[in-house]
Amino acid sequence: MDGAADFLVTPAAIALAGLFGALWGSFFNVCIARVPLGQSVVRPASRCMACGKPVRAVDNIPIVSYFLLRGRCHFCGARFSPRYALVEALMGVLSALLFWKFVAAADASDALVAVRLARFALYFAFCGTLVVLSFIDFDTKLLPDVITLPAIPLFFLAAFGAHDVPWSQRAIGAAAGYLFVRLIADAYYYILKREGMGLGDGKLLAMMGAILGWKALPFIIFAGSFLGAAISIPLLLVARRQARGQPAEVAEESLARVQVPFGPFLSLAAILYLFVGDAVLRTLTAALDD
Repeated sequence: MDGAADFLVTPAAIALAGLFGALWGSFFNVCIARVPLGQSVVRPASRCMACGKPVRAVDNIPIVSYFLLRGRCHFCGARFSPRYALVEALMGVLSALLFWKFVAAADASDALVAVRLARFALYFAFCGTLVVLSFIDFDTKLLPDVITLPAIPLFFLAAFGAHDVPWSQRAIGAAAGYLFVRLIADAYYYILKREGMGLGDGKLLAMMGAILGWKALPFIIFAGSFLGAAISIPLLLVARRQARGQPAEVAEESLARVQVPFGPFLSLAAILYLFVGDAVLRTLTAALDD
């Protein structure tokens, strides 16, 4: 066991974790494409969306195949979105970073090897789910219940194996995450008589709270709001400037195209919390004690 533990802290182990993430990124691409269409993510096997022919195993190597094929189908030449390579690369980087933080760089006296690996598996699945939901949200402006609702209890139960956040904090986090958005959405509707914030964001926050605990929610909401404003406001200002003088319908359509959903920013904030959350909480605790 000591030999295995020694290997887990090597650069080779971190590199293997990155390859593991890139391989799963290929599957996550399938989820992003098929879940909004209500299709199975298992069958049929990966195939070209244009000609319907199955993707050959040699053409399904994460990241590499996209560039070797120059982003086109081997059979019909149809273009593939760069998102395929982006998701695979993103999951590879996230997997390597998660492995480094929760396994390789973790204090050996803090947790057994099995617990450290359990934390890596849990947070990898969590980040993968966030990536899938974010790209679906970008495409459809929806966070599908078929992912968020089962993920809440699944992540809550899986987190028992990580021995990281107490179950009571996670239970409160799941409830508080949903209620926070529900109260805002209801108040917005009753005051302005139209829908504002979607309840999909509440289910997403509930999923985050179920694994990270309630203490993570203020950071996620604040950081997500800041990131969202920093990106969305400049895009909206540019779109409004370009829409001046255009017919009302054209201008409205142009503005709608640049509206960025909130879910991806919450997801980015949750991933940031995984890496810096402990330091943030320690800093706040020290400030309050002073």
